[in-house]
Amino acid sequence: MESPDLLGLTASLASSTLILAFVAGLMPRLVGDEPNPVVGIRSKSTTSSPEAWRLAHQIARPLLRLTMWTAVAGMCMQVTIGVVTGFGSVVSAVASTVVFLAVLLVLLFAGLKGNAAAKSLQP
Repeated sequence: MESPDLLGLTASLASSTLILAFVAGLMPRLVGDEPNPVVGIRSKSTTSSPEAWRLAHQIARPLLRLTMWTAVAGMCMQVTIGVVTGFGSVVSAVASTVVFLAVLLVLLFAGLKGNAAAKSLQP
């Protein structure tokens, strides 16, 4: 049972997952050693000093890698499910939703861990 609406949901969530993975993969290369207004974990704590900025991103780096690997594993799972059940099926749509949320949660966790590390430097 294929549905164009479910196919659209699956495609949009899959592309959003890829964008999050791409951002997580590029972030460690783009943040630099000084706080910047565009890329990175931006909070009051992380932008308070260059040391806090570097520590936050150093702590977040392994979790950013985990974000990418979660996306890769999830996309492989989505493709497999899509081939077996059809990309416009309910199962495929649920899988794409679960994968997107998993990737988003790991990325958010990376930001929270980085922010907590930066807070630990404040008196």
